[in-house]
Parts: sequence; structure tokens; C-alpha cells
Amino acid sequence: MRILMTQRELSNVAGSEMVTVEVAKALAARGHEIAVYSPKIGDVAKLLLPSGIKVLRELRDAPWTPDLIHGQHHLPAMAAIARFPTSSAIYYCHGTQPWVERPPVHSRIGRYVMMCEWMVLRAQAELGLAPERVTFIPNFVNTTRFSEVRRAPAQIRNALLFGGSRLPESELLQLEAACAALGIKLDKIGHAYKSHRPRPEVFLQQYDLVFAIGKCALEAMATGCAVIPIIPGQAGALVTAGTFDEWAFSNFGPRYFMSSSQINEQWLQKQIDRYSPSDLERVTAKVRVECTIDVAVDRLEAIYREAAQATPAAHVADDSFAPYLEQLANDVDPMWAELQGIHGKLKKMTEMKAKLRESTRAQEHQQVELLALYRKLHGDHLPRHLRYRELLHRIWARLRAQWSQKRLRHVIPAE
Repeated sequence: MRILMTQRELSNVAGSEMVTVEVAKALAARGHEIAVYSPKIGDVAKLLLPSGIKVLRELRDAPWTPDLIHGQHHLPAMAAIARFPTSSAIYYCHGTQPWVERPPVHSRIGRYVMMCEWMVLRAQAELGLAPERVTFIPNFVNTTRFSEVRRAPAQIRNALLFGGSRLPESELLQLEAACAALGIKLDKIGHAYKSHRPRPEVFLQQYDLVFAIGKCALEAMATGCAVIPIIPGQAGALVTAGTFDEWAFSNFGPRYFMSSSQINEQWLQKQIDRYSPSDLERVTAKVRVECTIDVAVDRLEAIYREAAQATPAAHVADDSFAPYLEQLANDVDPMWAELQGIHGKLKKMTEMKAKLRESTRAQEHQQVELLALYRKLHGDHLPRHLRYRELLHRIWARLRAQWSQKRLRHVIPAE
């Protein structure tokens, strides 16, 4: 089967990017012809090339008309559907927020594939999709890549905050304090914490406990780490063999109907008390059997066949895009207004910054004049506090001058 996948970008190593890479490579290994369309191409795209997968910056460069469009991300998916009017399509949904993830509602999309069962219920209610059009494939782990499993430790000694959205500063301090109080060393890895590291299959081997959600949580469990899902404003509970299916229902993300816990020492102590090496081994074994990429791709191929055999609702030019574009206009206009408001606030902040800079310069100039007047009246014998202030002022002026010269060297080449 000729399959065209869409992806918003292939630049940084992140959740949907790695799903695209791993699924595309698995499909190519099974004999499918795969191309990936992404308007923004970067280093991640290079991971596809050794498998003979074509990466397209523009849809017109597609080497063939696809039998099926595997759409991901709102606008790239709809662009592909518009470009190839005779191709069947599915939409593989990584989330309903932010807007770029929101599934487009269009008659050409035969199946909507969600990452967990909780998203199925939300999509049906929020988007008005018929139940037969929505299904789910649980998130997965490439166990060939995550091949090493660490031995479950007798007790928790260190922990990792891995991926996900950045916690508010107050909650991050609470988590750090809770870990410190229990003698647990905490590290942070992820773009949100400006400490991204490649190869999680390697660095996860170093940690007993991982705070994570979604694919990051599954990768940690597959490696043999204990996992506690947390998101901003919500502290989850330790994933055990008994609660695994409950957490899988929501893609290992705390939901308001599942947990009302907050991050603090008492909460963390309660989770640590639930830890059992033998239970962790059962969780790891369950992930490595039930949540593998092979299981996910088997299910995807079945969905592809169903979608390809069904007659798309709009194989010929008609008004099928009119309702979609009407809804798109309703969605985009408020975002445009919000963007204009942000630009206005940014302009005011820039003006305030210029005024503060001017005020600082005036104060510095006033200080120099006062020191000069003091010398005229009392000579060079300045009180100690004034001498220190003058010294600091001179050092600051010298540093600013050096910085300006350094900056100019980047602009004006040496002769």
C-alpha cells in the first residue's frame, strides 16, 4: 500500500515526531511504500532516510498518488486531503489541544484514531463524530529500541522528571523539596527544562522513579522504572499492575476525575510506600507484551484496510470543503484577535523597557555629576562607601564597553 503520512514538523525529538518516525519505519519494513509530508524539516527527518522513506517539504513532490493518507496535525492533514481527492484518509490524533492537534471534521476522513480510550469519548462529544468513525490504538513502545530492562531496585534512591509540560515554578519547588525530604535525588530532562538529551533508552537506565505521562511514561516502565504521572496542577499515583489499565485509559495522564492530589511530601511518601519491586516487574512485563509497536502497527494496518475499502464521501469536486472552511474561519478569527492583543502588549512592554533604560542612564549620569561635585568641595578623599560605589561604576562602564566592542566585532569584519 502507498501511504502518505503528514506531520507538522520533523525538527526536534518529541512525542508525535518519534511516533511518525517509528510507525513509518515499521510500515516500510512490512513492505509498504511510505512518504512523509512535513512543511518544517530538520534533524528528525534524517532518521527516516535510511529506510528509503521519502520526506516531502511540499505535496507536489509526492512520487505517487497515495492509496491512503495517514493524517497527523490539523492543517498538514487537510492539505494532503485537498491535494489528493481520490485518496482515502484517516486522522491519527495525538491530542485535542492545542489547536494544531485538534482533529479536523471532514467527510473524507474515514476513521479517527485516538491515542487512548478517554480521547474517544471526548472526540465523540466535542466534535460530534459518529461512534463508528472513532477508534483508538493505545500508545506504544519500540521494544527493539528499548531492549534493555534494568533490575527493579529494593528502594527508590533517585528520580527523573521526564518530558511533558513544564511544571509551574511553585510546583517544581514542591516536587524538589518532597524528593529532598525523602532522600531522593531529582533530575530534570526535556525541552521544557532546557535540558534535552537524546537516547532515553540509555539514560532511563539510571533512574529508579520517573515522573512522566504518555509515551515517556511507557518508555520508562518498559525500561524497568517505577512511574508516577504528574501534570501542572495534578499529581497522580504510582502506576501498579492493579492500576495499569486505569492509567492506560487516559494515556497515563492525570485527569480531574481521577485524582485531586497535589505535589507535596505527604503525597510522595504515600506513593513511595506503595512501591514493590515484584509489582514493578509485572508492570514492565505487561508493557513489553501489550504495548509494543508491533501490536500498534497490526491494528493500524487493519484500520488502513477498512478505510481504503470504504468509498470516500467526496471523491469528486463538490462543496465538501465549504463546511470545513467555515469552521476554520470561526476557529482562526479568535486566535488572530488574540495574537493582535499579544502584539499590543509586547509593544507596550518594549516601550516600558526603553523608558527604564533611559531612566537608568539618567541615574548613572546624575551619579557621575554628584561625584564630580563632591570632589570639588572635598577633594579626592572620598568616604569609603563612595569610593566603592565609584569603583563599581567604573568596572560596570568598562564591562559595558567591552561587551559593545565584542558585539560590534560580529557585525563589522576586521580589515
